[in-house]
Amino acid sequence: MVKRGQFEAVYPPSAKISFNDVNDGSDGADGITWFSSNALNYGIYRTPGPWISPTYQQLKFQWDTGIIINPGIHYQNSYVDIQGGGLRVTSGNVGIGTTTPGEKLSVNGNIRSKEVKVEAENWPDYVFMPNYQLPTLTQIEEQIKLKGHLPDMPSAKDVELNGIALGEMNKLLLKKVEELTLHLISQNKTITTLNSENELLKMQHKQNESQISEIINRIKNLEKNQ
Repeated sequence: MVKRGQFEAVYPPSAKISFNDVNDGSDGADGITWFSSNALNYGIYRTPGPWISPTYQQLKFQWDTGIIINPGIHYQNSYVDIQGGGLRVTSGNVGIGTTTPGEKLSVNGNIRSKEVKVEAENWPDYVFMPNYQLPTLTQIEEQIKLKGHLPDMPSAKDVELNGIALGEMNKLLLKKVEELTLHLISQNKTITTLNSENELLKMQHKQNESQISEIINRIKNLEKNQ
């Protein structure tokens, strides 16, 4: 029999350790710890505090120099399965395929997802405001000749060294699309005006041809009558 707060060594071993009832009203930490001046920094134990909302007691694994979970790789179920409410990382960085994560999530490899949601601010709808200074196509051409890329956009070298931030890049791309849209609208207005002027010139040309034809006919008639 395993008594509360004790370990029973029997054969075959039952491998059971029992601690105080989680709902017994105690608020001390129970568990297995290794000797240290701060023993709760090295062990597996129940967190202190009452077994009530909003904190509740939890099972805590702590080892100040790191914890390794290795389920092996040779069998079908050789993985770590986290169930319940999911996985929550409240501090530090997470690395997948890397031992030196520099961001909250660093992945040395490919990521496959059905959707990625990126939060962004200062979305470039301001391009359509009346006071926005739209760069001319001549200015854009000069920038391309000078630097080899569009204004505001990173160079190929910058991207190779630092990568791209998806949220910022999406804003820049949308800004360029909106600027291009304004140029297309302006060009369309110009083309529409030119088409109207061209139609007017065609009408005038026809009228001129008709008048010239009439003059020629009159001259011919005059020559016949002489």
